[in-house]
Amino acid sequence: MTINHFRVAAGMLIGYNILGTILTWAAHLQRPGVGAANAITGGTQFTGPLVLVALACAALALTFSSRRRVAGTGVFLVSLFGAGFAIGEISELFQHNVGISGGRWDVVLAGSVLGAVIGITCAVLGAALVLAQRRVSRRVGSAPAA
Repeated sequence: MTINHFRVAAGMLIGYNILGTILTWAAHLQRPGVGAANAITGGTQFTGPLVLVALACAALALTFSSRRRVAGTGVFLVSLFGAGFAIGEISELFQHNVGISGGRWDVVLAGSVLGAVIGITCAVLGAALVLAQRRVSRRVGSAPAA
């Protein structure tokens, strides 16, 4: 597994959140009476807050740094976002219909499952990458001096 696999997963997670927000509002999958400002600070039925998505974009940009610690920080932050997002999506599966039609609620649940899979994938790939980098740095640090 390389950093590029992680970047693809992170890009999918960020893209899912952006497109999901747009589709949620276009298809009226949100609770009645909820304003557009809620998408920015509180997220939609199956996407995270756009503020956190913007921070995840910045963290993803950090992964392109040539400095290992900066790139590792970006990986950690995006992985943390992925894990938190997956937990939110899984909790969505246990909520009751929020006042939209049954068919639309089924779309919300299907979107939540897809989002959970993407979030878990991003978190697992990020954790594996961070652990692999730590193993390499420990091996390099413990090598005998010549």
